[in-house]
Amino acid sequence: MRLSNTYITLFCVSTCFLCLFSSVFGSLYAQNKTREIIRDPAFQHGLMLSPLDPDSVRKGGGFARTFRDTLRFDKNTAAPAWRLHQWHSKYSLEKTVPATDADGNVVYENEGKKVSVSRDNALLLEIKTSREWDSPRGKGEHWPHLLIAQDFPKKFTVIGELEKLLFTVEVKLEKCENKMEEGTFNPRLHTAHTPLYFVVRNDNKQSADYGQKIWLGIHSFDYRYPELKHQDNLRKDKGTSSYMYNIPPKDFWGDVSFNDHQWHRGNVDLLPYIIQAVETVQKKDIFKNSTLDDLRVTGMNFGWEVPGIFDAAVRIKNLSLRAVYK
Repeated sequence: MRLSNTYITLFCVSTCFLCLFSSVFGSLYAQNKTREIIRDPAFQHGLMLSPLDPDSVRKGGGFARTFRDTLRFDKNTAAPAWRLHQWHSKYSLEKTVPATDADGNVVYENEGKKVSVSRDNALLLEIKTSREWDSPRGKGEHWPHLLIAQDFPKKFTVIGELEKLLFTVEVKLEKCENKMEEGTFNPRLHTAHTPLYFVVRNDNKQSADYGQKIWLGIHSFDYRYPELKHQDNLRKDKGTSSYMYNIPPKDFWGDVSFNDHQWHRGNVDLLPYIIQAVETVQKKDIFKNSTLDDLRVTGMNFGWEVPGIFDAAVRIKNLSLRAVYK
């Protein structure tokens, strides 16, 4: 039996419509299943500057009430998503008059630190602790920080709702100069390193574990360890009384050395590591009464912690944290 031309035409049109509908619906479904969590990864909205003493934030009613200034790198006046923590430094960037470097980048700099954003949206964090320390750090002394931090929207990072949590970042060590006198360096007390941490917290007010948290860490550069390690580790942070679970850095970065001063890119699904971290700390009676639906990723930070006499600089760009939902 021969089909009429009209029937064939209608069949072709219907098939094309179904294909188009399927493509559009599939695209919308994929968009609804995936969400970018990190806001302003290009740092276009600037950085809210912390005080020097973290206790002043707690006593003053939170960061929004106690931040000291906003560092702007262009004419964008949107509310910043990022904070810049300058804990335990002698030199605040507050009221620093920005300069322009030879490449046209806006730069904030004082005796202790330097911050800028380049045309490729890479953030420079430079810390000069040769100006901060009068003598090598002793046991129990605080040390200078230069960290960026961001809180995540509450409804998008519930662990139990996730199928994947895909994290990507690029980091480049610009320099790390040891300024300590010979014989004074003690690796148990002194280093310069660039930790990156996510906060995992029980946010269910009906849970017996409400408010408990851990830090999920990804180490990059550490002066003490020129080679990245395969091992994970768990330790307790004295400052926050919370456990820190650090994933094996080689799992994230690969077999690289940041001492080559090149860009290195890390890319991994964080969800299996979060589940492993939760199972590990449950043996320490943390999250003992928690389900994955009680827990969420509440924020992140990255930058310098320098409990030694070092002048060091690092760049970071192309941050992405994509939640893929079940």
